[in-house]
Amino acid sequence: MKMKSKLYRVWKYMSERQLREHYKKHYTRELAVFENDTDKKARNVIKREMKMLHKFWGCYPYQYIRYGMYKKSCHLSHEQMKDYIPNYFAYYLFFPKYFKDYGIVSEDKELTYRVLDSYKIKQPVLLLQYKNGVFYDGAKNIISPSAVDGIVHGSKAKKLFLKPTHGLGGRGIMIFANKDGFVDEDNQSLSAAYIAGQLGDSEDYILQEGLQQHNELNKIYPNAVNTFRVMTQVKNGKANIMYSMLRMGQGGSQLDNASQTGLVCKINVETGKFDDMIHVGHGKTIDKHPDTDFSFKEYVFPYWDTIKSFVEKTAQKMEAIPFMGWDIAYSKDGPEVIEMNAGAGLEYLQDCHGGVRQAYGIEDPKRYWYSKTYAIKDL
Repeated sequence: MKMKSKLYRVWKYMSERQLREHYKKHYTRELAVFENDTDKKARNVIKREMKMLHKFWGCYPYQYIRYGMYKKSCHLSHEQMKDYIPNYFAYYLFFPKYFKDYGIVSEDKELTYRVLDSYKIKQPVLLLQYKNGVFYDGAKNIISPSAVDGIVHGSKAKKLFLKPTHGLGGRGIMIFANKDGFVDEDNQSLSAAYIAGQLGDSEDYILQEGLQQHNELNKIYPNAVNTFRVMTQVKNGKANIMYSMLRMGQGGSQLDNASQTGLVCKINVETGKFDDMIHVGHGKTIDKHPDTDFSFKEYVFPYWDTIKSFVEKTAQKMEAIPFMGWDIAYSKDGPEVIEMNAGAGLEYLQDCHGGVRQAYGIEDPKRYWYSKTYAIKDL
């Protein structure tokens, strides 16, 4: 093994050690449940299984706790436990090797919009951007505050979404409903002055029109745009859908993001048939939507083939990023891209579908800890 590759391994090892505190905070709830659970396996069994997973993946096995493998009721074999990809491995070793410098395309929502627009891929309208105290219109021209107010006033959408350009997990999104003018939940009017006052001079946000989802999805939950999370792989120029789920809002929430108290239901990629159970996270499931009592028993989304075709064509155009998670809304006019995620979340995916290591072609995790070619930023 060359010195450069060994250096990469040392830096990644140090990175993993440093990030354990981050993951302790990330998994605060799961760790508390683990500590107080009365259904745990014997201590020596837990220790042995965690050691086995640590050795296999090379990083601390928080996935053992996240997916409840410590429970007596967990009947996964050791090989099945190995199929659950830990977060550190996914986001610091695996995905970066594939998206490389192209990851910025999905991380920057304005850039995402420009790229998708260049391919004529359907997506919500971008009205304007606010960056470092400057307003830009949808064509990236600098505009005045009065022009901003004119753009907002001229929109016929029912909702507008003010989003952090680099935001994740639905955090920081502000929603404005059209009530003879766009207002937030505190009934404050959206304007250039409102945006500048709320964000200051150092933030970067985009303003997009909300879309009206199809009535078929309103039956499930009408207060949020429920989106299909579709995981794709592009290999040798051909796009393939690996997994899919529907993400739903609940409890009056206007967002569907699973990390923001959302719900998730597994979908059969071939048929569009939904699983009977809805995942609420951390191994818990329910059989009906808690707000609408909608049941997915024997349910097939009637426009699934349209979504499949749309996603496959879209993923193929973005073949520079082999693995992608697409957030797809379905409106009265068909499917539209809400977001693309080069390092898509695996936790709810593995809640629904089980461990996905083999589907992602990870045979020996150890080889991802070494790299003969890397940039300084990779460290």
